[in-house]
Amino acid sequence: MQTIQRYLLNNLVIGYVSGYHGRNSKVYDRRLTLHRGVSNPITFTFKNEDQKAQDITSKEYEFNMIDTESKKSVITKTLTILDDGSTVSTKGDASCTITESDLLPLDAKFYNFAVREVKSDGSREVTYADTGYAAAGTIEILDGAYPQFVGSNETSTFTSNTGPLPRTSSAIDARPGINNNKALHTIQVYTTNFTGTLRVQGTMESDTNTNNWFDITLDGQAKPGVDFSSSSAVNYYNFNGVYQQVRFSWGNSSGNTGSVDKILYRQ
Repeated sequence: MQTIQRYLLNNLVIGYVSGYHGRNSKVYDRRLTLHRGVSNPITFTFKNEDQKAQDITSKEYEFNMIDTESKKSVITKTLTILDDGSTVSTKGDASCTITESDLLPLDAKFYNFAVREVKSDGSREVTYADTGYAAAGTIEILDGAYPQFVGSNETSTFTSNTGPLPRTSSAIDARPGINNNKALHTIQVYTTNFTGTLRVQGTMESDTNTNNWFDITLDGQAKPGVDFSSSSAVNYYNFNGVYQQVRFSWGNSSGNTGSVDKILYRQ
């Protein structure tokens, strides 16, 4: 049996807020790491030149994460002052959490961060990352440790005339390698004034030019295909099974000029 250690740690950053920092110099400040796919709590402790935690009960601090290339702030958080249990004052600690969604639009690379005090008149005052008067620290975003959100496959082009109905999408990889026999597939259908029929088809062949397609019955439907009547809504459907590829085909009823605008597909 393998025994593996895991550590329950806080990302702890020391910020210096007052005094001449020559007596108790800090040689370096470690780099922070943030991981995609999870929330990342960070705690900041505010000290003076003697490494003593300072009373920050009535203060407000702002965390900014900056893209080193564009020089723009990509994440801004107001720190939450932490109660240290003291009956006199709250000494030193404040925190924020960088959420999974905060990191979603950001590239995995190095960023700078800084913390500044928000004064009562709205102005900002510097806090330092080390005793050498550096205001910025370094953050690295890492991926690969945890599963991450994968966007849906979006289909909005229905130009093929090889399907069972006049407008058909191209073949979409159904990713059979990640699924088992009860694999769940979900589609989200966007329509505008559409009266007609939508059909979902699958194939067990990997050739995108195959003619061996078969109809898939969606959950809750008595037969293959879904009929719409003057629909301008977003509709959701599920189906199960392992397929090499799927495609979507739709056609208007006589006299209708509405449309299926796009379909989001997750597997």
